[in-house]
Amino acid sequence: MEGQPVLRSRRLLCIGLIALPIIVIVVYWFICWGLPTTVLLIRHADRQGSQDALSPVGMTRAQELVHVMGRAGLNAIYHSEALRTQQTAAPLAAATGLTPRQIPAANTSELVNDIRTNHRGHTVLVVGHSNTVPAISAALGGPSMPNIDENEFDNLFMLTLCRCGWPGAKLVNLQYGAASP
Repeated sequence: MEGQPVLRSRRLLCIGLIALPIIVIVVYWFICWGLPTTVLLIRHADRQGSQDALSPVGMTRAQELVHVMGRAGLNAIYHSEALRTQQTAAPLAAATGLTPRQIPAANTSELVNDIRTNHRGHTVLVVGHSNTVPAISAALGGPSMPNIDENEFDNLFMLTLCRCGWPGAKLVNLQYGAASP
């Protein structure tokens, strides 16, 4: 009978030695390999010549975003200070009930920091410009992406980021709406 407390404490020690690594692995997996962050990157929709406002074709394309992304489970929408990015995001924001966050086009680091800090494991949309979309993707650790031509408005880039922030983000290039000329 005197040996039972010793035997019991050895069993508890063995269980603890087995359980501890399992707990550490589960916590590590959750922190590093849980849900990835998905960043959907688009250039603003078609605009009227060199004006800042969207053309009628651009307004139609902005409405198409509601159909394409309305059920994507978006957690946030970002756009620049340009009217054309705001008009592109507006129909989707209204349909999802999200309030878009405006970050100046020149402030890529603020945008990237905000996404990494506030939207880990979430899905976010960023409406940018032909020159800022590739820069944002690169700043998030994405692979190089094709140049966006001045007349291209139908690209939809899906960037999937590892939760740990390690390099190796996956980039998928899709299209939405009518084909760009």
